[in-house]
Amino acid sequence: MYTVTSNPERNRLYITLAGHLEGPERQAAAKALVAEAAKLSQGFDVVTDISALHATNEEGFKDLLRVKATLKLKGVGHIIRVVKIPLSRIQFERITAQAGYEAEYVNSLEEADRRLDELKAGA
Repeated sequence: MYTVTSNPERNRLYITLAGHLEGPERQAAAKALVAEAAKLSQGFDVVTDISALHATNEEGFKDLLRVKATLKLKGVGHIIRVVKIPLSRIQFERITAQAGYEAEYVNSLEEADRRLDELKAGA
C-alpha cells in the first residue's frame, strides 16, 4: 500500500509506504512520487512514512534507489523518515547512502513536520 501527496504551500512531498510492495505496485508508487514532486519547487522537503513497510527484495531495492536518484535530480531538500521496523530503516539507510544524500529519522509524522519547520526557520 502506498499514498503520495504534495503540499505546494509548504513545498513538501508526503509519502507513505506500507506492507510488502510488489513490482507493479512499487512501480505505480514511483510514478506517483515523480508526478507529485513535479508540483513542487526546487528544494522541496520529503516526509516518508515507512513505519509499516517491510523490507523488500533486491529488485525492490533497485527500484527504490532509482526513485531516490530521481528526487535528488529534481532538487530535493531535507528528508525526514518515520520508521519503526529496523530492517526497513537499514535498507533505506543503504539507499540514502548510495543516492548520495542524508535523511533524519523520527517517530511520527507530526515530529517530521515540526523538524522540517525548525530547519526552515534556521534552528
